[in-house]
Amino acid sequence: MNLLERYIFKRTFFAFLFGLSALCGVVWLTQALRDLDLMTSKGQTLGIFFTMTSLVLPLLIMVLAPFALMIAVIYCLNAFNSDSELVVINASGGSMKTVMKPILALGLIVTLAGGFLSLYMTPLSLITLRHYITQVRADLVANIVKEGLFTEIEDGMVFHISGRGPNGALLGLFMTDDRDPEQKFVYLAQRAHILKTTEGTFLIMEDGTIQRQIVENNNISLIDFKSYAIDLSELAAREATSLAKPRERPISYFFNPDPDDPYFTQYTGRVRAEFHDRFSNPFYGLGFASICLLFLGRAQTTRQGRSIAIGSAIAGCILLRILGFTATSLTNSSATAIPAMYIVPLAGILIPLVLLTSGWQPKIPKSWAFAIEIISNRMRKYFTKTGFTPAP
Repeated sequence: MNLLERYIFKRTFFAFLFGLSALCGVVWLTQALRDLDLMTSKGQTLGIFFTMTSLVLPLLIMVLAPFALMIAVIYCLNAFNSDSELVVINASGGSMKTVMKPILALGLIVTLAGGFLSLYMTPLSLITLRHYITQVRADLVANIVKEGLFTEIEDGMVFHISGRGPNGALLGLFMTDDRDPEQKFVYLAQRAHILKTTEGTFLIMEDGTIQRQIVENNNISLIDFKSYAIDLSELAAREATSLAKPRERPISYFFNPDPDDPYFTQYTGRVRAEFHDRFSNPFYGLGFASICLLFLGRAQTTRQGRSIAIGSAIAGCILLRILGFTATSLTNSSATAIPAMYIVPLAGILIPLVLLTSGWQPKIPKSWAFAIEIISNRMRKYFTKTGFTPAP
């Protein structure tokens, strides 16, 4: 890159980082506030709270990066136009490639980073989050259940203990489990303790009874036991690791799925759509950059033209993403739609670039420009009356 191209790349890159940080920060904050009960009601440390909420960041970055790139490219190209920098580039004999090269280079970087997140980091972070949730639920029983208080650790599951013994033993355990709509369980045990093994975390109950009630006919049966174990890992995910969602699976799983996997046999379409989405999704960043270049890469001499160009770029990017979601949904239903998942983002890259290199430039109908001018004037008058003056 020459000096001018590095200047364009640098400005766009920092605008992209700022936009991505702002978008991810807002979305992450809403997620963090929703999970604030990890510290308030579930007694977890601040470190666990930030670790768990931060594990969604790879997914957020992967989803929001193309939109942050769109905002950055639109902002910078519009600023270049307002400061007459695009006009100077054209007047000095610079070609369209002078603007295209740094923007597309940034788009390629975003695409490669998105591919790394999509294929590796996102599934790794999500499955790690699942394990953390399991641990939090287990810790909830071991450490957070208070003596003499009824504590609901999950919808339909309530714990009560009369006291604590040596080595963390739970004395006088009472537990109800109404999660199954067809049957209800009541557990009573004189003593219980938490056992952590490589296979999971278990609640071991000693000297107690199990009361089982069939909801349909209210039949009740009692079972006495000397020792009985419950897998606390199921409190986080009753569908164990074998039933992890497709997005949580490593990419190697899709190349050789287990034919006996219940999720694979029941939701084959979802697995198929997720596999191809991981490869096609990263290309939307480069597609958004190409669309923005098509509408804003050349100098605009009028305010109406610039406004329509910005609106057209945003609409084009949103339309491209909607078509992508549609292709993914169709692939979920039928394998014949798989090519569409790749055709849509690649068309969003190639068509704008072909039009740019051929010299085609979007032209605004005079009727549209006139209508926009009227709307702009009315909005300006309205804001002026309310005491707010929009930027020219």
